[in-house]
Amino acid sequence: MASIVKRGNSFAVVYYIDSKPKWETCKCEEEAKKRKIEIEYEQSKGIFTPPSEMTVTELMDKFISSYGKLKWGFSAFNSNIGLIKNYILPLLGDTTLKNCTSKRLTEYFSNLSEQEAVQMQGRKVQPTLISDRGIYEVYCLLNIAFRLAVEWGDIGKNPLTESMKPSSGRGKRKTWDEETAKKALAVCEDEILFMYFHLALGCSMRVGEISGLQWSKVFLDENNGYENAHLNVDVQLSRISKASYGELARKKDQVKLVFPDVYEGRTNKTMLVLKTPKTESSIRTIYIPKTTASLLHQRKAKLDEHIKFANDNYQDFNLVMALDNGRPIEATTIGAHLDILIKTHGLPDVDFHSLRHTSTSVKLIISKGDIKSVQGDTGHSQAQMVTDTYAEIFDTRRKINAKKFDESFFSIDENVDCSDDEIANAISNLLRKSEDWKKVLQQATLAAMI
Repeated sequence: MASIVKRGNSFAVVYYIDSKPKWETCKCEEEAKKRKIEIEYEQSKGIFTPPSEMTVTELMDKFISSYGKLKWGFSAFNSNIGLIKNYILPLLGDTTLKNCTSKRLTEYFSNLSEQEAVQMQGRKVQPTLISDRGIYEVYCLLNIAFRLAVEWGDIGKNPLTESMKPSSGRGKRKTWDEETAKKALAVCEDEILFMYFHLALGCSMRVGEISGLQWSKVFLDENNGYENAHLNVDVQLSRISKASYGELARKKDQVKLVFPDVYEGRTNKTMLVLKTPKTESSIRTIYIPKTTASLLHQRKAKLDEHIKFANDNYQDFNLVMALDNGRPIEATTIGAHLDILIKTHGLPDVDFHSLRHTSTSVKLIISKGDIKSVQGDTGHSQAQMVTDTYAEIFDTRRKINAKKFDESFFSIDENVDCSDDEIANAISNLLRKSEDWKKVLQQATLAAMI
């Protein structure tokens, strides 16, 4: 049970924990009454937790050591530590958990939206406010931390509510349709970018997977006309911070190769590695289109000749795609080459990852909606990710589908003499008689697409 005691101009709610009195000061009697009811209800349910004097800074330290080091990968660890250091601790760090009310956190997110974005070291750009995506990621971090604080007994309930959840800030990704992708291939004279195009479009590979692909994982079957050509994806090229590599001792076995620094003796906070993908489903076998397999065969012959003449000037890491000195090609380099091609030929502005979207959409169309086989190429953990994220039929095809649907579903025999009302009634009756008219429409739409 709890009681209310007047203390000067304020009121306090008094209750006992292990026979010791605890006092919670409230601003007014109404607030004290409300808090008393809340305490007594939680005590009756056995879920009451006294307010903690722990600060958000202390919670974040506990959160990182007890959760982050176990759950986060190298990149996630580095980015999450940055969010905590730059956006959570400066504005919220000294606040005690008992004062982290929903009202206080609403004020925090309002103030956060007006904060300048912390720029990455070495980049000189005009000051901008923190992005919507950044605010969303901060919310997600705090939400997990507060949920764990409830489990750990540090607070009674999570002060973050669903209504406070900001927009993810992630808009619809711009992609190329089939014709634009074909045009890009036709006009691309950049040998490296051309090969990246083929592996992204033909094999639905991520840029890090292409950059990390080694010849030992490529089986071209050239003696059989590339009939069974395939490759295995089990690593990807990543740039990770040396600090996160040092902190995440349990994750070090995920790193299969550490590339030496370009300049020995120079202090570098990051390093290039070949590491396992973050999901098991990304480890997969991909069957290579014959055209792409032929290009890989030609590249291997040309690369072997180059290595022979380069001698010690080539660092051989067995990479399929490498710079002239053998070192790996980073995503930023490919992005820069793609930007040049786009500007030179007036192509729609997209990022390289969007080519996977194009590849997946085309494969869904030519496979007549065989989601599982397409998922096998893309390496997504759930088939729904393929349909929700990638199954975007481009405008030209959607127009054709609408025409086909009209012809196959709404068409009426011209020899039948009936009024417009009779036609409408006939269609209405058809739909009503169906056990699930939505299913009929979906099946008709799928048939039109096929």
